[in-house]
Amino acid sequence: MASIAESGAMNSPADLTPRRTSQATAGQTARRLCILSATLACGLYLASPFMTLLSVASDLRSHDMVSLGHVINWGSLDASIKKQALNGLHMLSEPPADELPEFGSSFAGAAVSNAVDTSVNQANLGTLVDQALLETAGPTRPSLLSVAAVASRTTVRFTRPDEFVAAVPLPGHEHDTPLRIQMRIEGWHWKITAVEFPVSRGTVVQAATAPHNA
Repeated sequence: MASIAESGAMNSPADLTPRRTSQATAGQTARRLCILSATLACGLYLASPFMTLLSVASDLRSHDMVSLGHVINWGSLDASIKKQALNGLHMLSEPPADELPEFGSSFAGAAVSNAVDTSVNQANLGTLVDQALLETAGPTRPSLLSVAAVASRTTVRFTRPDEFVAAVPLPGHEHDTPLRIQMRIEGWHWKITAVEFPVSRGTVVQAATAPHNA
């Protein structure tokens, strides 16, 4: 009888209440940790492409082509630049509707394609960057102030969960389209996969309306 009384005393409601309270507190703590982890992960995901762009800007300022090359998908970038070059070539040499394309057009296209394949690589990255900076900023590289001014006018957006696009207005190209930089997640890192260089807005309108008028 004494043992039964002792067992009843151990399992009394007064003894169970603190245990239930402790379990409820542990469950709430676990849920809060899950929510906090999810919030931090979402925040890091949203911030990650901006951090990559800041890293690219830093590499450009310090002329660190090795680090810059690590955030570039060279195959995709090559294809992107080649497509733009060939499109521009076709627009300049487009034959009348009643004429067949000349052999020279295909030959020029092959030459442009080969030139892009030869030039767009890690070994020539420094030369390409120097030429781009000289074209957009004159004989001196852009200062921190000018970089900040450009960044303030840059528009960014996620086009897909794994794709991010930044449109950068370049000094000296106020009447042209912005520089468009496309990045995608590859191997858990953002990498530059395409770049669209500024072109005259009139050229863009003409290119867009040409199929309609045809």
